[in-house]
Amino acid sequence: MAGFARQLSLLLRAGVSLVEALDVLVRQEAGRLGVVLRDVRERVAGGASLAEALEGHGSWFDGVFRSAVGVGQLSGQMDAALGELAEYVRERQVLRNRLFSALAYPAVLVVVATGVVLFLMTQVVPQLMLVLEASGRPLPAATRLLKGSSDVLVSQWPVLAAAGLVLVSGVAGLRRWRRGLRWCHQAQLRAPLFGVLVRKRLVAQFAQVMSLLLRSGVPFLEALRLVRVQSRHLVLASELGRMEEAVERGSDIAPTLAGSRVFPPLVMHVVNVGQKTGELTAMLGQLDEGYRTEVRLAVEKFSAALEPLLIVVMSVVIGFIVFATMMPILEATRAIH
Repeated sequence: MAGFARQLSLLLRAGVSLVEALDVLVRQEAGRLGVVLRDVRERVAGGASLAEALEGHGSWFDGVFRSAVGVGQLSGQMDAALGELAEYVRERQVLRNRLFSALAYPAVLVVVATGVVLFLMTQVVPQLMLVLEASGRPLPAATRLLKGSSDVLVSQWPVLAAAGLVLVSGVAGLRRWRRGLRWCHQAQLRAPLFGVLVRKRLVAQFAQVMSLLLRSGVPFLEALRLVRVQSRHLVLASELGRMEEAVERGSDIAPTLAGSRVFPPLVMHVVNVGQKTGELTAMLGQLDEGYRTEVRLAVEKFSAALEPLLIVVMSVVIGFIVFATMMPILEATRAIH
């Protein structure tokens, strides 16, 4: 999408007509995007504006994208609006990739360590228990606990697998229910370390999208409504709704959102002052830049704290397995001596 916006902006800036520019992009695109662009070109050629043509493909072009294009077209600055959109999409993807990179290594670590533990508990430990029980000596408490856990995993694995499937299905169903999804979003914000990262990411996205829309010429209240409608985070959407109400009443935003779970007082103060002084667009741009840096630092901090914690937990689990299997052998050795 960033490439599409950037290339279309370049063609329009070079003086190519919109239909001809879309025709060029259609010829070089393949797959689903090529089909989408072909339909957009046909609609524009039929007399629709670009924003109207994009409305039929909301899964590709969200409300923010369409609004920025529509305002840019009305003002005769669509090439500049598309350039802004290209940067917006690129920055959003950079942020998403940064979060994915931070979570990828811990996720792989958990999967591998879980696989190792399951292999030990279902394949290695049962064989060792047969040897230890054959000696006729009573097993220590830790070894009996390990044997019981192994027996449950081996004999009851269909029940455990079904319980895991029910749990996953329950969480997925909870997220499809609006109140359940809201509860999940509230839990995200309360989580240690991860909650800080989520809040900073939400503020960065808010500042980025608002700055983009205001630079494109979208009125402040309409921009707020668009950000609220497009937000998938229900807590953020709720607080943006309260902000809209405050603006419509002519009230200050900061007191309305006192105690906000997403926006710190600094952000509310910046929005309030920027709105009164007419410098809101520039101040949101600075806020966006600052919070992108904070998100990067929060990601690094979260990753630096999570990885050692996971390693310690898995080391304790595997260490217990080794300890519980070695204890009877050590006791037998001491008895011989």
